[in-house]
Amino acid sequence: MTDDPRRDAVALWLAANGVPVIAEAATTIVRMVNATRRFEINVLELLSAAQDAVTQAPADGPLTRACGLVDLGPDHSLQGLARATTAVDSLITTADFAEGQGHDAMTPLPSRSMRHYVVAEPAGCWALNLALVARGVAPTVTGIVPRTAFRLDLENDERAVAFVDHSRHVATASFQELDHIETLLWRGRDALAGLSRNARTAEAWALVVAFGPIRRTQIARALGLSRGGADIQAHALAAAKLVEFETGGLITPTSLGSSPSPSASLDSGPLGAAAADLDLAMAEIDRLLSIRSRTG
Repeated sequence: MTDDPRRDAVALWLAANGVPVIAEAATTIVRMVNATRRFEINVLELLSAAQDAVTQAPADGPLTRACGLVDLGPDHSLQGLARATTAVDSLITTADFAEGQGHDAMTPLPSRSMRHYVVAEPAGCWALNLALVARGVAPTVTGIVPRTAFRLDLENDERAVAFVDHSRHVATASFQELDHIETLLWRGRDALAGLSRNARTAEAWALVVAFGPIRRTQIARALGLSRGGADIQAHALAAAKLVEFETGGLITPTSLGSSPSPSASLDSGPLGAAAADLDLAMAEIDRLLSIRSRTG
């Protein structure tokens, strides 16, 4: 579980603005970390603009057209990408979202000066990515829009190449993460199968899988348990050799130690539907890349 100071604000905003499945997950995080710090007004205005852009129906804008995402059917696997590019087309002329250019700078040293590149401060691309997650447009893929998509100094085709390449990279990473999560969930099912009452322990394991090292208090808040009840679940996980206790009260998953069980199939597990949707999107992204390689 990250200690990033923005964690509370992101979780609270998603809990208040996300579609039901996203809001429910975010509310669990809010309880776990006792989140209280919210976004400032100027940030909320940025997020509001991003939300408005995400609600627009896909249109024939310059980036959408350059990516080959115009006139997709409502059930097309890349409909989410088309919504993302439409939002970029709508927001890129807004000062808060257009990305600036970096610049070279010289740093004086005792004997000489060293040239280095200073990256431009990020604009509002992050807000669009958060709005896409909140609306369920990209539920299994986060960070789908790269900052390059908002670069006014690039041609539309250049932005499109960057967007499609980035989408492929992020989708592949998301697929690998789903596969890893499914392996850990199967590992928990196998390890806890012998317990007569393992429902709450399985829920505690799911939290460890989702968030990594967490504390007993966070398990207690997420599952509505007393501190003693959370301690029982933590020790049950440790007895099953799924976790170990670290200094400072952290509960961390133990390493796999061996290859995954053959039963840990992503296709047949609870994440199978999400993986299938992502697989279809990746195939379509590959098709776009193939077309570009032939015409570029």
